[in-house]
Amino acid sequence: MKFYLLLLLLLPLCTAQKHHIQCYGHDFLMLMNQPLDCKSKVQQACYSRETGEKGCTRLEFCSRPGWTCCHTNLCNAD
Repeated sequence: MKFYLLLLLLLPLCTAQKHHIQCYGHDFLMLMNQPLDCKSKVQQACYSRETGEKGCTRLEFCSRPGWTCCHTNLCNAD
């Protein structure tokens, strides 16, 4: 009984998604400006690259050359 109670208490902590952003996704194989629902335990941003690729990424990728990031829902529409 104690095990189940502990499991019920820990389950929301393990499944919690703290960060959520919606971005457009575009690549050259499958996605063509489709809205993506990005959820993660780490903060993410929407990005666009010089190559035309778009999507969601962790913030550390935003400082790479050729990457442009924004931080509001569907802000990478261009």
